[in-house]
Amino acid sequence: MPSLLDLIHIIPPDREDEPEDIFASAPGLIFPDDLRNHHGDAEDVIIYKSRRFGDIELSVADPQGEDERQLFSHYLWNAGIKMAELISDDGVEGGKWSVKGHTVLELGAGVGLGGIVAALAGAKEVVLSDYPAPVVLENIRSNASRALVPRKLDSIFTVEGHEWGNFDSTFARWKAHHYTTILAADCFWMPSQHYNLVQSMLNFLSWHTSSRIFAIAGFHTGRAKLAAFFDVAVAEGLDVEEIYEEDADGVQRDWKPERDGGREDPTGRKKWLVIARLRRREVGQAGTIEMQ
Repeated sequence: MPSLLDLIHIIPPDREDEPEDIFASAPGLIFPDDLRNHHGDAEDVIIYKSRRFGDIELSVADPQGEDERQLFSHYLWNAGIKMAELISDDGVEGGKWSVKGHTVLELGAGVGLGGIVAALAGAKEVVLSDYPAPVVLENIRSNASRALVPRKLDSIFTVEGHEWGNFDSTFARWKAHHYTTILAADCFWMPSQHYNLVQSMLNFLSWHTSSRIFAIAGFHTGRAKLAAFFDVAVAEGLDVEEIYEEDADGVQRDWKPERDGGREDPTGRKKWLVIARLRRREVGQAGTIEMQ
């Protein structure tokens, strides 16, 4: 199994960078133990090298305001790469990550890789959503069109702005409980938004018992923030069907809400992702978080 970083190729714009810019963009070249967990800067082109669908070209948004930059949607994160890998193959893990024939919503789409791959993998409907910042949404639309229109999949996808927890829009009302699969990659780093994110998941997730939420995140902002999201999810009516950790080379281990007494090495934890599937809790059941 190739490393996640082997699946990404960055084409920088045609410019001569200062040495400090080159070094800042590639810490892994200087500090081999410091895995790069996000990819792309303004004007970069990212190539995701899909083993099933070939090269997928992604441009990166160039947010202008500080509020837009703090969304960090102008990067492709390792969690997004892993999401694309898992949903690419409908046979992986016995089809538990298959999106074939599903209605799919991607929350916090960023550059849109998850939604693009979902459409290529046979989803019957895909919505790529992110915070309603025009520069972010237009970049997602451009990436999806570039990948999907030549394959005559332009009728499969749409791009929507959605602020988590806000259901006043026509989209949020008309598509309530519509999606059988929800994708969320690296959406969990803001504890103040955990409740709103979970409410969006509950609003859009279909009532069908086979409906699932696919959640993947890196530990770059700390393990405690991720653990807190799952606590909120369970408290609000979701069950964690499966959860485990995996590093960039595919090595798996059990999920733990805390490691090393809360003193986990920040450099070491950047190599790992938490990978989980969530489902709506059935009436009368107690909340659960399953271990692998």
